[in-house]
Amino acid sequence: MQVAFWSNYHQTGTTCNLVAVSAMIIMEYRLKVLMTHNHFDRSALETSFIDRDYVKNELSSLNDVGIDALSSFIKYNKVDKDNISRYTTTIIKNKLELLVGTSITNKDLYVKDINEVIDIILAHAKSYYDLIFVDVAPGQADTTKKIFEHSDLIVVNLNQNYNIIEDFFEEYSEYKDQCIFLLGKYDRNSRFNAKALQRKFGIKSGIGVIPYNIEFSDACCEAKALDFIMRNLKAGKDDINYYFIQEVRNTVELILKKLNVDISLKKIGD
Repeated sequence: MQVAFWSNYHQTGTTCNLVAVSAMIIMEYRLKVLMTHNHFDRSALETSFIDRDYVKNELSSLNDVGIDALSSFIKYNKVDKDNISRYTTTIIKNKLELLVGTSITNKDLYVKDINEVIDIILAHAKSYYDLIFVDVAPGQADTTKKIFEHSDLIVVNLNQNYNIIEDFFEEYSEYKDQCIFLLGKYDRNSRFNAKALQRKFGIKSGIGVIPYNIEFSDACCEAKALDFIMRNLKAGKDDINYYFIQEVRNTVELILKKLNVDISLKKIGD
């Protein structure tokens, strides 16, 4: 199954939301996850899990990993599900893998390459992974539309900026029935809280929240996102990170239920 994390605007916390959800899923469910993205500009997905210097100086220069290497392979070879995993970077063995983004500096060339192969990559990846999470660049590029076509669910990432929410319902209303909504950098004390926004915009498909948490934000900058989630999984109600962890957990359950995943069968320890 494939889930597209997307927003109509930049800076809504889309990547960090995907990171939190992915980390929680692999910690609490027997599911194998692939993460990738279609950003041309720098994405925070890689550096949330992998040391920034390694990503910049070594990983980006390797010719046998990532979306660029896989794209080149597909152009000249028959691809199968096993080929996909050969080009990924393992974060946790048999649990979480990352197909890193492009190092191409010519945007037109990148767009041409990705448009030619994205259908093949996503179709074959579905037979190898339980879940594929795609961090989709904002807007409506051709690649974005192709990713949506392959997706079983679209997670629309918004924040509590009323203008951003209003813009989605004015410009992208065709997606509202095939998506759920996720409010990133969430502040429950805002007048524009989840319940108020649900009433105002008639949201019936589901809405989750990822609270603003500076410790998690810092962890994503320092390639320690997994460490943060793991360390706080059993946070008690008096812990400063309890609210964040509980809402990420609630969001994961919302996504899995929308995908018709039997949570009771996949939950670790159940």
